Amino acid sequence: MSLPREYVGHFVAELIQRLEKSAKVRIHNQAAAVAKAQQVLGDDTAQEDKLNQEVRDYLEQYQERIRRDGISYQEMYKMVKKELMKKHKIIISSRPDADGSKYSRDKVIELSHKMIKGLAELGEQLELVEEKNEVRLEIMRQMQDLLREESQMDRGVRDKIRSQKREIAEGSEEWDLLFRKYYSEELRKLGVV
Repeated sequence: MSLPREYVGHFVAELIQRLEKSAKVRIHNQAAAVAKAQQVLGDDTAQEDKLNQEVRDYLEQYQERIRRDGISYQEMYKMVKKELMKKHKIIISSRPDADGSKYSRDKVIELSHKMIKGLAELGEQLELVEEKNEVRLEIMRQMQDLLREESQMDRGVRDKIRSQKREIAEGSEEWDLLFRKYYSEELRKLGVV
Protein backbone atom coordinates (compact mmCIF):
# COMPACT_ATOMS: atom_id res chain seq x y z
CA MET A 1 0.00 0.00 0.00
CA SER A 2 1.52 3.30 -1.04
CA LEU A 3 0.35 6.87 -1.00
CA PRO A 4 -2.56 7.71 -3.31
CA ARG A 5 -1.31 9.45 -6.45
CA GLU A 6 -3.56 12.42 -5.72
CA TYR A 7 -1.79 12.97 -2.39
CA VAL A 8 1.82 12.61 -3.58
CA GLY A 9 2.05 16.12 -5.05
CA HIS A 10 0.79 17.67 -1.82
CA PHE A 11 3.04 15.38 0.24
CA VAL A 12 6.18 16.41 -1.66
CA ALA A 13 5.38 20.14 -1.74
CA GLU A 14 4.56 20.14 1.97
CA LEU A 15 7.73 18.15 2.77
CA ILE A 16 9.94 20.68 0.97
CA GLN A 17 8.11 23.61 2.58
CA ARG A 18 8.47 22.12 6.08
CA LEU A 19 12.10 21.29 5.43
CA GLU A 20 12.79 24.91 4.53
CA LYS A 21 10.91 26.14 7.64
CA SER A 22 13.11 23.90 9.79
CA ALA A 23 16.04 26.19 8.83
CA LYS A 24 18.23 23.14 8.18
CA VAL A 25 18.33 24.00 4.47
CA ARG A 26 18.04 27.09 2.30
CA ILE A 27 16.10 26.40 -0.86
CA HIS A 28 16.89 28.77 -3.69
CA ASN A 29 14.78 26.95 -6.29
CA GLN A 30 11.58 25.59 -4.75
CA ALA A 31 10.35 24.06 -8.02
CA ALA A 32 13.60 22.12 -8.55
CA ALA A 33 13.53 20.81 -4.96
CA VAL A 34 9.90 19.67 -5.32
CA ALA A 35 10.65 18.06 -8.69
CA LYS A 36 13.66 16.19 -7.26
CA ALA A 37 11.67 14.94 -4.26
CA GLN A 38 8.85 13.86 -6.57
CA GLN A 39 11.37 12.03 -8.76
CA VAL A 40 12.73 10.16 -5.73
CA LEU A 41 9.23 9.00 -4.74
CA GLY A 42 8.38 8.18 -8.36
CA ASP A 43 11.54 6.12 -8.84
CA ASP A 44 10.84 4.25 -5.62
CA THR A 45 7.26 3.49 -6.67
CA ALA A 46 8.49 2.34 -10.09
CA GLN A 47 10.98 -0.01 -8.39
CA GLU A 48 8.18 -1.54 -6.32
CA ASP A 49 5.93 -1.85 -9.38
CA LYS A 50 8.76 -3.59 -11.23
CA LEU A 51 9.16 -6.02 -8.32
CA ASN A 52 5.42 -6.80 -8.31
CA GLN A 53 5.54 -7.47 -12.06
CA GLU A 54 8.55 -9.75 -11.60
CA VAL A 55 6.59 -11.74 -8.99
CA ARG A 56 3.58 -12.03 -11.31
CA ASP A 57 5.79 -13.12 -14.21
CA TYR A 58 7.48 -15.73 -12.04
CA LEU A 59 4.18 -17.13 -10.77
CA GLU A 60 2.76 -17.21 -14.27
CA GLN A 61 5.49 -19.69 -15.24
CA TYR A 62 4.30 -22.05 -12.49
CA GLN A 63 0.59 -21.27 -12.72
CA GLU A 64 -0.40 -24.79 -13.73
CA ARG A 65 1.65 -26.40 -10.95
CA ILE A 66 0.23 -23.98 -8.34
CA ARG A 67 -3.29 -24.85 -9.41
CA ARG A 68 -2.60 -28.58 -9.63
CA ASP A 69 -1.00 -28.74 -6.18
CA GLY A 70 -3.72 -26.58 -4.62
CA ILE A 71 -1.29 -23.93 -3.41
CA SER A 72 -2.76 -20.59 -2.37
CA TYR A 73 -1.81 -17.99 -4.99
CA GLN A 74 -1.79 -15.23 -2.37
CA GLU A 75 0.54 -17.16 -0.06
CA MET A 76 2.82 -18.05 -2.95
CA TYR A 77 2.81 -14.41 -4.08
CA LYS A 78 3.87 -13.24 -0.62
CA MET A 79 6.58 -15.88 -0.39
CA VAL A 80 8.05 -15.16 -3.83
CA LYS A 81 7.89 -11.40 -3.23
CA LYS A 82 9.71 -11.79 0.08
CA GLU A 83 12.48 -13.80 -1.58
CA LEU A 84 12.84 -11.33 -4.46
CA MET A 85 12.94 -8.44 -1.97
CA LYS A 86 15.90 -10.12 -0.26
CA LYS A 87 17.58 -10.83 -3.59
CA HIS A 88 17.21 -7.24 -4.86
CA LYS A 89 17.63 -5.66 -1.38
CA ILE A 90 14.34 -3.77 -1.66
CA ILE A 91 12.27 -2.41 1.20
CA ILE A 92 8.66 -2.10 0.12
CA SER A 93 6.08 0.31 1.41
CA SER A 94 3.21 -2.13 1.78
CA ARG A 95 3.64 -2.91 5.47
CA PRO A 96 1.77 -0.24 7.41
CA ASP A 97 3.58 1.06 10.45
CA ALA A 98 2.19 0.76 13.98
CA ASP A 99 0.67 4.25 13.76
CA GLY A 100 -1.26 3.27 10.63
CA SER A 101 0.90 5.22 8.19
CA LYS A 102 1.33 3.61 4.81
CA TYR A 103 5.12 3.38 5.01
CA SER A 104 7.01 1.33 7.55
CA ARG A 105 9.78 2.96 9.56
CA ASP A 106 12.35 1.06 7.48
CA LYS A 107 10.82 2.48 4.31
CA VAL A 108 10.87 6.03 5.68
CA ILE A 109 14.55 5.60 6.61
CA GLU A 110 15.35 4.32 3.12
CA LEU A 111 13.43 7.16 1.48
CA SER A 112 15.14 9.75 3.68
CA HIS A 113 18.53 8.50 2.46
CA LYS A 114 17.39 8.66 -1.17
CA MET A 115 15.81 12.07 -0.60
CA ILE A 116 18.92 13.67 0.94
CA LYS A 117 21.07 12.23 -1.83
CA GLY A 118 18.70 13.61 -4.48
CA LEU A 119 18.42 17.02 -2.84
CA ALA A 120 22.21 17.26 -2.43
CA GLU A 121 22.49 16.80 -6.22
CA LEU A 122 20.69 20.14 -6.72
CA GLY A 123 23.95 21.99 -6.07
CA GLU A 124 23.45 25.75 -5.76
CA GLN A 125 19.66 25.42 -5.90
CA LEU A 126 19.62 24.01 -2.37
CA GLU A 127 22.07 24.74 0.43
CA LEU A 128 22.46 22.45 3.44
CA VAL A 129 22.76 24.62 6.56
CA GLU A 130 23.14 21.66 8.93
CA GLU A 131 25.14 18.45 8.70
CA LYS A 132 23.86 16.13 5.96
CA ASN A 133 22.66 13.50 8.44
CA GLU A 134 20.84 16.14 10.52
CA VAL A 135 18.96 17.21 7.39
CA ARG A 136 18.17 13.56 6.61
CA LEU A 137 16.78 13.08 10.11
CA GLU A 138 14.62 16.18 9.65
CA ILE A 139 13.36 14.78 6.34
CA MET A 140 12.49 11.60 8.18
CA ARG A 141 10.63 13.45 10.96
CA GLN A 142 8.67 15.54 8.48
CA MET A 143 7.81 12.50 6.35
CA GLN A 144 6.54 10.66 9.41
CA ASP A 145 4.39 13.65 10.42
CA LEU A 146 2.93 13.91 6.92
CA LEU A 147 2.31 10.16 6.79
CA ARG A 148 0.47 10.31 10.13
CA GLU A 149 -1.67 13.16 8.83
CA GLU A 150 -2.50 11.18 5.67
CA SER A 151 -3.29 8.14 7.78
CA GLN A 152 -5.76 10.15 9.87
CA MET A 153 -7.35 11.48 6.70
CA ASP A 154 -7.59 7.93 5.29
CA ARG A 155 -9.19 6.66 8.54
CA GLY A 156 -11.66 9.56 8.49
CA VAL A 157 -12.71 8.69 4.94
CA ARG A 158 -13.11 5.01 5.86
CA ASP A 159 -15.19 5.94 8.92
CA LYS A 160 -17.38 8.15 6.78
CA ILE A 161 -18.04 5.24 4.42
CA ARG A 162 -18.77 2.90 7.35
CA SER A 163 -21.26 5.42 8.75
CA GLN A 164 -23.55 5.06 5.72
CA LYS A 165 -27.06 3.79 6.50
CA ARG A 166 -26.39 0.54 4.73
CA GLU A 167 -23.22 -1.49 4.80
CA ILE A 168 -20.92 -1.07 1.81
CA ALA A 169 -18.37 -3.84 1.31
CA GLU A 170 -14.78 -2.66 1.18
CA GLY A 171 -13.27 -3.41 -2.20
CA SER A 172 -16.58 -3.17 -4.00
CA GLU A 173 -16.98 -0.75 -6.89
CA GLU A 174 -19.31 1.42 -4.79
CA TRP A 175 -16.85 1.50 -1.89
CA ASP A 176 -13.98 2.50 -4.21
CA LEU A 177 -16.10 5.24 -5.76
CA LEU A 178 -17.09 6.65 -2.37
CA PHE A 179 -13.53 6.42 -1.11
CA ARG A 180 -12.21 8.43 -4.08
CA LYS A 181 -15.00 10.99 -3.67
CA TYR A 182 -14.51 11.52 0.07
CA TYR A 183 -10.70 11.42 -0.24
CA SER A 184 -10.89 14.12 -2.93
CA GLU A 185 -13.04 16.23 -0.60
CA GLU A 186 -10.39 15.91 2.11
CA LEU A 187 -7.67 16.88 -0.34
CA ARG A 188 -9.65 19.98 -1.37
CA LYS A 189 -9.76 20.98 2.31
CA LEU A 190 -5.95 20.88 2.22
CA GLY A 191 -5.94 23.08 -0.88
CA VAL A 192 -5.10 20.28 -3.31
CA VAL A 193 -7.04 20.59 -6.54
